[in-house]
Amino acid sequence: MTLRIAVGLGSSLGPRRAILERAIRRLAAQPENTLLRASRLYRTPPMRGGSARGWFLNAVALYDTQLSPTEFLERCVQIERDSGRRRVRHWGDRTLDLDVLLAGEQQLDHAHLRIPHPGIAQRSFVLLPLREAWPEARDPATGRMWSEFPIPAGPTPVPVGVVAVRRPAL
Repeated sequence: MTLRIAVGLGSSLGPRRAILERAIRRLAAQPENTLLRASRLYRTPPMRGGSARGWFLNAVALYDTQLSPTEFLERCVQIERDSGRRRVRHWGDRTLDLDVLLAGEQQLDHAHLRIPHPGIAQRSFVLLPLREAWPEARDPATGRMWSEFPIPAGPTPVPVGVVAVRRPAL
């Protein structure tokens, strides 16, 4: 069975653009996954209340996969580790952050994975690229399209470029 998964990506350390593009390619290179599209890159200030100092680049990538959401998350965690991610501080600077945002119409509440991701509607750096990568996506809890949710208050992420990863021909 094929499952459509949206992944939020972020990086505030190192060559951020290259790190995000490499993560998108690595997920797409796995035989169970097919990259459908990726949003533009957005430049975002660090979250208030967090310990991050660097500005982030954020994006959302959309995949069809044969993996379960937890298996997909395991692949994301491995890619984070391989990219030098160390979970030292909550909301701190990081080389790579990969979050499973949506998995089709599924709702999950596991210890390490909540779907839909609880921060989608509160974080413009997630909501804006999600709308771009998967415009027809719906909140599985309410049935509302994510495009109907208001943009959260606070700094608006600025689009700064496209992801240089090609989608395979369908």
